[in-house]
Amino acid sequence: MRLRGDGLAVLPALAFVGLFALLPVALLFVVALANIGGAPGLVSVLSNPLNRAAIQNSLVQGGLSAVVAVAIGYPVGLFFGRYDWPGRAALRSFLLVPFLLPSLVVVFGILDVFGPSGLLTSANPAFGWLGSGLPAIVAANLVFNTPIVVLFTATGAEVASADLEETVAVLGGSPARAYLDSWGPPTWVGAAVGGLITFLFSGLSFAPPLLLCGPRCYTIEVQVWSLYQQLFQPNAAAVLALVMVLLFLGPTALYLLLLGRLRALPGGRARRIPLREGGAAGLALAALSVAVLAAEFGLLGSVLYRSLAPTTGGAVGGAWTALFSSTTTERLGISAVGLIENSLLFAAAASAIAILLGVTLGYAVVRRPGRARSVGLLLFLPLLISPVLLAFSLAELWRPLFGGAPNVWLLMVVSQATLAVPFALQSLEIPLAGLSPAAREAAESLGARPFGAFLDADLPRVRSGLASAGLFAFALGLGEFTATYFLWIPRFTTLPVALVLLSQDRLVAAENAAVALLLLLSLAVFAALQFGGRRVEL
Repeated sequence: MRLRGDGLAVLPALAFVGLFALLPVALLFVVALANIGGAPGLVSVLSNPLNRAAIQNSLVQGGLSAVVAVAIGYPVGLFFGRYDWPGRAALRSFLLVPFLLPSLVVVFGILDVFGPSGLLTSANPAFGWLGSGLPAIVAANLVFNTPIVVLFTATGAEVASADLEETVAVLGGSPARAYLDSWGPPTWVGAAVGGLITFLFSGLSFAPPLLLCGPRCYTIEVQVWSLYQQLFQPNAAAVLALVMVLLFLGPTALYLLLLGRLRALPGGRARRIPLREGGAAGLALAALSVAVLAAEFGLLGSVLYRSLAPTTGGAVGGAWTALFSSTTTERLGISAVGLIENSLLFAAAASAIAILLGVTLGYAVVRRPGRARSVGLLLFLPLLISPVLLAFSLAELWRPLFGGAPNVWLLMVVSQATLAVPFALQSLEIPLAGLSPAAREAAESLGARPFGAFLDADLPRVRSGLASAGLFAFALGLGEFTATYFLWIPRFTTLPVALVLLSQDRLVAAENAAVALLLLLSLAVFAALQFGGRRVEL
């Protein structure tokens, strides 16, 4: 009975992912292939020049972003992982900020700095080449993903064997030999993990190619959206989405394989060099790290600056007045207060779902640690199928069953929760893995049921992990744009969707304030995550 209870704890997550991700996607593919005529129809979709260009764009943008992110992030990761200096832990935690940022904040930040009226472009027009097209897309991808490469590389350095490094030194090996034989290989694995996830995120990016370039730079993700929403070809969109899944299946499997290898490294007592003893190499890495961090946070500063001094000019604070004006309300069909309420409500609901599923899965993992990897793979599947495909399948299967447009907010919450659950589980899994079972076993010996013992003895000891799971899910839901943009109607407009609508109508001042508001809300969640939760591990 205990084993059956452990298995039942996995059922809520299985049902959630199955009903709202796997089943809708599978039915979407089957119906689309049948309607389009099977293999000949598939060939017809792939023969479309726009679809072929989208596939090429995904590979080029993903590959180029990954190469540059690793080239920049690897040495910075070595600095964070190998050297010790005051404030290192705090600054390392801040590297998570770009990952939690809404994609639109970064996109509009690129425009604020490098666009036609950008801060740097106004000073020197030569910077304008970074404000549009492929360079702008890669720059946006780097803001998101370079910190991920840094964190994974630093993790590789931190889990390297100090004993092996000392052995190499005792045997007369040079620092280069120590790098090649002891602490270097784990950093290579970490950088490879970061590079692969950069390739996946960049190859499947939505907002940067949509807003920074246009149709000539559409990735497969954007082309699927265009086929469905603009060209009214749902079958072609579904078939192209199937091609997208198959195309990125190999890199995803390799990413999961290397991630498992990185986590399996024994680690412990990795040697960390005081920065004052690092010599020229340490100073060079420090200078590069300062430059990268300055670029990352300078971009965020430009967003806040533009909310006070918008590109349209006017008095300080005029952008905020424009955001809450009747003109903006009339254009969007909803007030700025309504936008905030929708964004916070949907994110909170998604966070609640993620926490509930995370708790039940945490119990299942605690009872049988061996199932952690299989559960993680199950929850990672919705990330593989991409937000656009997830929203597409939900719209086709569940929107009619949920009553159509009036209840589409339910699907928006479900899509946000589905994308957040893997990260929420990981925020709980790490602290739960370090708990001693003694308290839980004592509760069971006193007559408590296994799940009750978990709630009473284990869960209170990981309150910070539980807070991190909820806050992380909330942050992802708050900034989620891709799936929400696919599903929204004016009544349920969120801040990210409103940003695009304001940009399309050239209401620049209100747009400047809206992107700053979204950034401030995200930073508030990050502050709560740092001071009220446990540091999240990727």
